[in-house]
Amino acid sequence: MLLHQIVERYNLEVTDLVQIHEGFQNTVYSFQREGRNYILRITAKCRRRLEEIENEFAFIFALDEQGVRVSLPIRSIHGRLVERFPDQDKHVFVTVFEKASGKPVDVTDKHIWNEAFFYHWGMVIGAMHDASKGINKKLTRPVWNCEDPDLLGLLPQMNSERIKQQYIHLLNKLKSFSPTPENFGLIHNDLHQGNFLVDNGKMTVFDFDDCAYHWFANDLAVSFYHAYWQTTSFTPEFTNFSNVFWEHFLKGYKQKNELTKEMILQIPIFLKIREIFLYHLFLEKWDLDHLEDWQMYTLSDLKSKIENGIPYSNIDFTLLSEELFDKGKGSLIQ
Repeated sequence: MLLHQIVERYNLEVTDLVQIHEGFQNTVYSFQREGRNYILRITAKCRRRLEEIENEFAFIFALDEQGVRVSLPIRSIHGRLVERFPDQDKHVFVTVFEKASGKPVDVTDKHIWNEAFFYHWGMVIGAMHDASKGINKKLTRPVWNCEDPDLLGLLPQMNSERIKQQYIHLLNKLKSFSPTPENFGLIHNDLHQGNFLVDNGKMTVFDFDDCAYHWFANDLAVSFYHAYWQTTSFTPEFTNFSNVFWEHFLKGYKQKNELTKEMILQIPIFLKIREIFLYHLFLEKWDLDHLEDWQMYTLSDLKSKIENGIPYSNIDFTLLSEELFDKGKGSLIQ
């Protein structure tokens, strides 16, 4: 019944919709119309308020105006960017986006997964952060703050006291930094390989559902976290990946936005926070009674690394910050 109501608002048929996945956060479909591809997203009202989605779009349009390649939302037959529908005892919001051009990045393809692409990736995020400085600071989106630094809402889910204490320690580290326009603003907040496509070496970013007022360093850390995870999983022979990635990624970033020492020092904090977030996300979404071998290994590995405070990669970010901001002497990144 819900799908029949939805398709009427977009002049579609139910048979036009192809479910991509029952996502961790939203239900997503694809469809074609007049030879073009689109993405339809269903979001539960308990996850997002209408104002939050409208301001997600304000961010997307602002990035587009600044030349960042993004997947733009489109309007229903009633001219609305967001449609609301009753669904049993709750409501959902429906939005439609142009499907980004290109295809997922292949970390095993050296013609794509290389220094030039890492540089471009850094430029894209740098341009996004630079653009966010000119966006209305009163947009309704989640906001990180020292009074309630658990923006992810993880603390109530934590059954492991060791993980909980590690997480609180990381949040307290963040609270020691002072937010400024140079290190804090509206960010994508989930910018990994699953949220962009690549066409002729150029990235188009989508899925701004988690965008928030947060530390810029979080976007840098999330990008590296998933890039490192896939690279070490599929191309373990790329042994110097971390150094190569950060050298070219940060060079690209600096072309579009100022890089501060504080941002570099925050990266390992956010890498470990990402680890904690994924661990609890998998615990929530996976069928724990029927785990595949790789899922069992992933949960065990994440839990061990979090509880024991094992660094995510072999990069010493304190040393990197010194190299970067010691007048460039001996620095990898000029």
